[in-house]
Amino acid sequence: MTLLLICSNAKALETPYSGHFDRRVKHINYNPQQVVKLVGHYGFSTDIEFAVGESVQQIAMGDVDAWSVTPVANHIFIKPKALQAVTNMTVLTKTSSGNHAYNFELSAHWSQRGAHPIPNDMMFQVRFIYPQQVAARDKAKQKQQQLKARLNSVQTPKVRNQNYFYKGNTKLLPVSVFDDGRFTYITFNGKQDFPAVYIVGSDDQESLVNSNVNAAFPYTIIIQRIAKQLVLRQGNKVLCLFNQSYQFEHAANYTTSNIPNVERQLKGGQ
Repeated sequence: MTLLLICSNAKALETPYSGHFDRRVKHINYNPQQVVKLVGHYGFSTDIEFAVGESVQQIAMGDVDAWSVTPVANHIFIKPKALQAVTNMTVLTKTSSGNHAYNFELSAHWSQRGAHPIPNDMMFQVRFIYPQQVAARDKAKQKQQQLKARLNSVQTPKVRNQNYFYKGNTKLLPVSVFDDGRFTYITFNGKQDFPAVYIVGSDDQESLVNSNVNAAFPYTIIIQRIAKQLVLRQGNKVLCLFNQSYQFEHAANYTTSNIPNVERQLKGGQ
């Protein structure tokens, strides 16, 4: 005996769903395998909105006299005209990444309560949503947030050199001095006022140096440089710090970063 099984596929017809605000603004996910059901109302138009940058290339109507169709950029405005406005519409569009095809089943009826019919199947606007694009945007946003969190995270500097000696007024003597190969960290006790910090160049002249204070490192001046000699000044008090492991003078390498897997890129000049 041969048993014949007959399977009937469900119709791939989908009706746009209402938004969170006005129920007459509808949304629907784009799926080239589905036919979208659109319900028009005599005396009212419907705006079909595709993706930003998507352009309408061709529109094919089963009954060209049943509906008024006007394409504008990534929109199509449709309006039922014939009393028997049941037909289909195919729209071909062009995008930067390829082409899309949309299939619609169109029908229309008179509204029972003007612009607020019952049931509320009025469609003032139908907006297509593209799940892959949304997922890509969400992924990029998540990646950006993760990077921002890492950039704002506190990275404890690695001590590479503590071979510093001092000479001068001990009232300016810091608690500790070290560098991590990029920056120099000068830490004072909580009762000390920060002195001005100068760098002594190869010409034995003093000049101010870029520095900052990070709340993650209390009472610490971060000098954005490795230097042979630093001068601390406060009023008439002077103290010199000598880097005994100094090899040659160079500014911090701003093309690197002390955050793992993060590369610093300079923009807008040297």
